[in-house]
Amino acid sequence: MKKVCFIIPYFGKFPNYFQLFLQSCAKNTDYQWLIFTDDNTEFNYPQNVKRILMSFSDLQHLVSEKFEFKVSLDTPRKLCDYKPAYGYIFENYLSNYEYWGHCDTDIIVGNLNDFLLPLLTKNYDKIFTLGHFIVYKNNYENNRRFMRKVKGRLLYKESFTNKNITTFDETYGNDENVNTVFLQNEGKVFQDDYSFNTKLDESFFIQTKYNSNKKKYENIFQSSKLVLGWDSSGLFTIYNVKDKFILEEVMYVHLQQRKMKIKSDLQYNKPFIIIPNSFYSVENLPKNIDEFKKIKKKTLNFQKIRIFVKWKWFGLKKKMLKLYKI
Repeated sequence: MKKVCFIIPYFGKFPNYFQLFLQSCAKNTDYQWLIFTDDNTEFNYPQNVKRILMSFSDLQHLVSEKFEFKVSLDTPRKLCDYKPAYGYIFENYLSNYEYWGHCDTDIIVGNLNDFLLPLLTKNYDKIFTLGHFIVYKNNYENNRRFMRKVKGRLLYKESFTNKNITTFDETYGNDENVNTVFLQNEGKVFQDDYSFNTKLDESFFIQTKYNSNKKKYENIFQSSKLVLGWDSSGLFTIYNVKDKFILEEVMYVHLQQRKMKIKSDLQYNKPFIIIPNSFYSVENLPKNIDEFKKIKKKTLNFQKIRIFVKWKWFGLKKKMLKLYKI
């Protein structure tokens, strides 16, 4: 029996490194992924990842049938707010699982058992707080806990009837999210952040970690030459500090809003290195400082400039819309 079933509705084209995501899933044979999508590109799907072809209009119909009020789901981007409801929306697919979860496809996962197994034995109702990877206990009551009130308000209904994204799925800047609903309605929640979430506006890797006690994100800098390495044993940060070689296992890396290149000679099903804007294959991950010094750690990268321009344009667009009330 699989430990967790991850539900991923995804509409549009998958990231160009989607096959690497699938490769990282394949090594986690205790876990299942169900991907509902309209992307019929022929990827090499492993046995524990099942693609279910579905149009976005069919998904909209499925969601609307589950609620007694008119939901707002005009674009696939709005799906992020519905993530906490996947256990309810897709419950017909989940009867054989003790836990279900959701994760993004712009991640590479390591050895999930090394991190999740200890947590799955502690009877948590919800594990983690960030929308790119959360696990829920799968039972009738818990799959409907997101509908509970907080100070007389139905936060899920406010979100699901709002055309804008409200980040109901995660702890991001306010308490009007599913984590608050669980905490205030007798839900047992594990709130530590096990992700290597990359800072958006940097051209090298800086980890952005959520501190649940302070309710804010904190940046953790290890080295400007830090890379990540994946092989069949897991996912690792690899770097050196004053000629000391450091290799640390991580659960997954989140490459949000990063334009990643796939090297033409990349060989799937081999170990690979992740640098801030590309992937490349290696025979083996470096095991000491001498081997680390020989690997490529960066290429020309405009991530910081690209994000700066994107945010400036987004801010200008909002001002224009407000000014002309479009």
